[in-house]
Amino acid sequence: MNAHSRSEWRQESRLLGERDRLGRLLEELRVAVTSRAGYEPHDVIDEEAATQAVAIEGRLAAIDKALDRIDSGTYGVCLTCESPIVAERLEALPTAALCGSCAG
Repeated sequence: MNAHSRSEWRQESRLLGERDRLGRLLEELRVAVTSRAGYEPHDVIDEEAATQAVAIEGRLAAIDKALDRIDSGTYGVCLTCESPIVAERLEALPTAALCGSCAG
């Protein structure tokens, strides 16, 4: 495991906090849907709840990938061109895996 820079520690802390928050939100969404009167486990949840769940799961996956990049020492390096991702982009989007040019 690589030693983290101060900015990586800060980003890791932000990402972990967001992952916890989103995990709780996803659980609350599941509880709200499954506690409806007449709910059966095989029921299809309504479209809005399904869309929200998919979006949250996607954000959680992006956070986990960013955390993996921090642990491997590749955080802040574009996955496409291997150029550094500018700090401002990472500050705005801590899960960014591409530099601004490659992200288009």
